[in-house]
Amino acid sequence: MNSYWLGISLLSALAIGILIIPWLRKRNRHQQDVLTNTQIIKQRMQELNREVQEGLISAEDKEIAVKELKLALVDESVVGSDNQKAALWPLLTGIGVAILLCGFLYYKSNEIADLQHWERVKSQSLELARRIVIEPDPSITVDDLSDFSLAMRSKLVSSPDDYIGWLLLGRLHASLNRIESALQSFEKAYALAPEHDGVLSSYTQTLVMTGQENYIRQAQQLLQQMSQKNPQDLNALGMLAVASSQLGDTQTALASWRKLKAMLPADDPMASEVDKRIVQLTGQTSSQQSDDKPANSGTSVLITVSITPELEALIPENAFIFVFAQDASGAVRMPAAVVKSRLAELPLQVELSDANAMMPTYKLSQLQQVRLVARISLDENVAQAPGELQGEVEVTLQPGNKMSQSIVIDKELK
Repeated sequence: MNSYWLGISLLSALAIGILIIPWLRKRNRHQQDVLTNTQIIKQRMQELNREVQEGLISAEDKEIAVKELKLALVDESVVGSDNQKAALWPLLTGIGVAILLCGFLYYKSNEIADLQHWERVKSQSLELARRIVIEPDPSITVDDLSDFSLAMRSKLVSSPDDYIGWLLLGRLHASLNRIESALQSFEKAYALAPEHDGVLSSYTQTLVMTGQENYIRQAQQLLQQMSQKNPQDLNALGMLAVASSQLGDTQTALASWRKLKAMLPADDPMASEVDKRIVQLTGQTSSQQSDDKPANSGTSVLITVSITPELEALIPENAFIFVFAQDASGAVRMPAAVVKSRLAELPLQVELSDANAMMPTYKLSQLQQVRLVARISLDENVAQAPGELQGEVEVTLQPGNKMSQSIVIDKELK
């Protein structure tokens, strides 16, 4: 804070100097003018004395002329003094405004409030780590997660080779739905530890979450390597199936789902969901499926998406629309179900179910209170960006049933 007050002092001194130097110059010039006029009057009085002696004017004329000269000198002095007093108040006001303005500009340009917040977060980093990582506290808020991510970024400045730190930072960003930031953190962790299972799992999951083909293709290649290295990795198989489905690679998707099905116990809740995925890709049911519920009998929400007239004109050309469901508590930011498509017209209807899960281990039917979001995106990236249009609603799901819900897109993201 000492540097803050020093900065204000220097800026204020500069501003006051800019204001007061012209005033001092004008004041000195006025004083010089008064001295010059006084000398002229003295010279004129000497000339009057000489003219009286030479008989050019009378003594009475001389007295009148002297009085007029003295009155003129007095008037000029009074006017100059009044002008100085009149100029003093604007000068003092300007100095006060300059000091306040310098203080405000210095405060904003140096982001003192952000610096104070950063120092406070650094001092609380150990406590945040305990509540978030070591002993998970259900009362953790989004602000706590954001503060801890700031503390982690600060720590990684001094230890950029800590891949565990980058992994943790990426997961924090992902939980806050900062997909681009999460991806950057996971990329650094992957560059440092390309064989680490936790890094690979989080990295590939985030690549798929972006919804962009080049990222999903990269995730597919990594997931294939993971499945070859560890054929028993159920999560990698499920993610490979999801990524391949999004890329339209039906052959790889089917093979992955079938491998996953063969490895699951018959009574595993995931088994029926895997069967549904296989049915969707093949269009054929197995004898096992005929004894189960129909493929669309699980928890689902039929969503009708519309937009307010005020925002309709802001829909960009060739826009995409994302409709997704998240845990309303905010404990997990990753969508439990998501549908992405190129926007044709509104209103439109979208159905969210377990079939739209991004991971086979995290599905819509596992949630009760959900936040349903419809977002018109400028590109194929699910991460929110300024200028995108969004609407949302919070609902309570009806397990095992199909329900209907409307979402009105009514705000522009800043």
